[in-house]
Amino acid sequence: MGRGIGYKREVVRDLAERFSTAQSIVLVDFSGISVAEVTELRNKARGKNVDYIVAKNKLIKRVIAGTPMECLSSDLAGPTALGIGYDGSLESVKLLFEATKNLNNLKIKGGFVDGEYASAADVEAIAKLPGKSELIAKFMGALQSPITRLLFALNSPISGLVRTLDAIKKKKEGGDTGAS
Repeated sequence: MGRGIGYKREVVRDLAERFSTAQSIVLVDFSGISVAEVTELRNKARGKNVDYIVAKNKLIKRVIAGTPMECLSSDLAGPTALGIGYDGSLESVKLLFEATKNLNNLKIKGGFVDGEYASAADVEAIAKLPGKSELIAKFMGALQSPITRLLFALNSPISGLVRTLDAIKKKKEGGDTGAS
């Protein structure tokens, strides 16, 4: 038998609160996933500031009605779990994409990322993008590379001149000692 109206209102309120602060939401079909696999996925999600929750499609539709997230309605069929990320790092997208590689029965349905609808293919493409720390490292490397090359280029003629002068000095010193 179904749960009471009060329970459903509480679930809707909870989902609305989560969605209001979410940076990314990924919908997955979790049919065929064992309880142990779901527990492991939830534990990984918690460690990355991602909520992994299961909710009824009808209640999710009620929450997203009249919002920009309403575009997710077309993906709300069959068993649905949500990966909700809050910190803007797209951890929910990456986490659930990686989980689909390890859990054959987990399928991405779509998502809502940075205020826009993302199809299953879009979610996969976003998941393959490098993370924030990797992008910063690449950017810093790109900034340092021209400076390093400039210093090397400026240093090469000077060190070449120093080696040439040193060779001349050694030759003269060698010539002076040989002639005396």
